[in-house]
Amino acid sequence: MSIQDVGSAAALQTLPEIRQSKTITFAGKEIVTESSISVNISAEALAKGMEGRTAPTKEEAEKRAQAMAVVRNANMATYARGPSLASEFYSDPQSAGDAVKFIDFFQHSTVNPDDMAAALHQALVSPQASGDYTTSAMDLSMTQAKLNDVVSKYISADYQQQASAFVASFIAEKAEQADQMNRAVLTQASNLAQSLGNTAQARQHQQAIDQLSAGTHASQTVRHQMLSITARGTDSDSWFTQFNQSVDNSGTLPFMRDIEKNHISALQQQWQQFAVFLQTAKQSDAAQERGNQ
Repeated sequence: MSIQDVGSAAALQTLPEIRQSKTITFAGKEIVTESSISVNISAEALAKGMEGRTAPTKEEAEKRAQAMAVVRNANMATYARGPSLASEFYSDPQSAGDAVKFIDFFQHSTVNPDDMAAALHQALVSPQASGDYTTSAMDLSMTQAKLNDVVSKYISADYQQQASAFVASFIAEKAEQADQMNRAVLTQASNLAQSLGNTAQARQHQQAIDQLSAGTHASQTVRHQMLSITARGTDSDSWFTQFNQSVDNSGTLPFMRDIEKNHISALQQQWQQFAVFLQTAKQSDAAQERGNQ
């Protein structure tokens, strides 16, 4: 029953009893609901309570509204923002599996959440093309470069050291996963060769497994070389020049060299698009922030 109902129903002496519902929860589940505070308010008491109270002026109402907005905005700022769940960061298989690992990047971001999600998605995505462990090493190297750039441009200064350490551990984890996959493939190949009586082939695969354990396998050597190229500095032209030189000096078969060269071109195009996005998004966010001041 509203206040208007009280005023128009003179015959009513009291309002219905008002009850406040109270729900008790345990381990996140509601287990009982009970009625707590019970209050009876008479029409006379309601009228007396309103005596002497004047409506606020327009200026007072505006000041109260502004004060409430400040409090609301301050409360909202204390909660970490998140990007739209429709972002490719969460839907693309190349990035979705690692998305949750980057939660701290959003909490220390200097750009809006959707721009951060888009930047991280681009950092984790590699050209979808056939290749070998050399192209895979280039992919990881460029992921390292792009994540480092995100840290430099999109992460607040007070968290950049921690973010850089996270990127280093993330790249190391990806390298270890590649070694584990390689080891699994070589183990299966060795077992198959052994079952077919091809002991020489089985021995060769086992030697490759031993090299993986020692960190001297060709895939590990190439990966270390590629990661060292983008580990420091921002001269992207130098990165791709060194990638091409590495392929030229590798002695691989011509058809494989063509595949690797094409992959470098695709990576360079991705990098250029990524760099433009980061710059444009940063400028857009800065302009929006100035407009809100």
